[in-house]
Amino acid sequence: MSRGAGNWQPVVMPGAETFEIASARTGEAYRILVRVPAEPAPARGWPVLWMLDGDASFPLVFTQPAHGLFPPASGASGGAGVVVAIGFPGGAPFDAPARSRNYTPTPDSETGDSVSSEFGGASDFLYFLTQELRPALAARLPLDPGRNTLFGFSYGGLFTLHTLIAHPGHFQRYWAASPSLWFSKGLMMRRMRDTPPVTDAQCLVVTVGRDEQFPTRPLPSARMAHLARRAMVDNIREAAGLIARANPGLRAELIVAADHDHFDMLMHGARRVQAMAFGGDEAE
Repeated sequence: MSRGAGNWQPVVMPGAETFEIASARTGEAYRILVRVPAEPAPARGWPVLWMLDGDASFPLVFTQPAHGLFPPASGASGGAGVVVAIGFPGGAPFDAPARSRNYTPTPDSETGDSVSSEFGGASDFLYFLTQELRPALAARLPLDPGRNTLFGFSYGGLFTLHTLIAHPGHFQRYWAASPSLWFSKGLMMRRMRDTPPVTDAQCLVVTVGRDEQFPTRPLPSARMAHLARRAMVDNIREAAGLIARANPGLRAELIVAADHDHFDMLMHGARRVQAMAFGGDEAE
């Protein structure tokens, strides 16, 4: 069948490969997308950026990275390292049921999620990431065990903060983009208020779009009420403060991005997290 003028070819992302892997712990399969730099690995191995919602986040790492907390490593724009993006079979940018199963802690009340029905698999999913997927990749690639960055958006951001606080030691740097702190009537917020959220991480960035609670343009009253109930900006401000006060040695940053809504924060973070993940020695 003719496709018009020109020679049509598949789109290829430089240095990108993909495979599927099944987890004995979760009982699910995952689609893994990997980008490996063309140059030789450092003596200690590559730093690794682990990105959730892989089919949505992975293409964004090919945009021009923006500098954030850390300057780029010498000799590379934004630094060089391995990107591992974890998605779900089928390649949909967002698989709502799989996200709710894998990214959320066990709820202790109504979840507030009207779309999905299964929750609470965060600890098992973390086991898959760190005890099944990471060793499989380390058997093929030279990876630096001391330079792991976790990036998550929305429910993935909730998973990122849950991992930072409840399961420290698996990652050194964390980027939580618009974490869903409203989940289960503010479960994570209640836990952080009750117990100081102590972590051994090197650095943390927490972000939220100002329009997620205080939209620039008027919206229908039902939508405004929904944004007010979730209180994304207020909760994320408070969470960042609680974590920073409990960890005076943590290099932390809160970003409230003007004129950004919820989905804007995925692009915002994907452009900037590479500088954190692959930045210079001052992070060490």
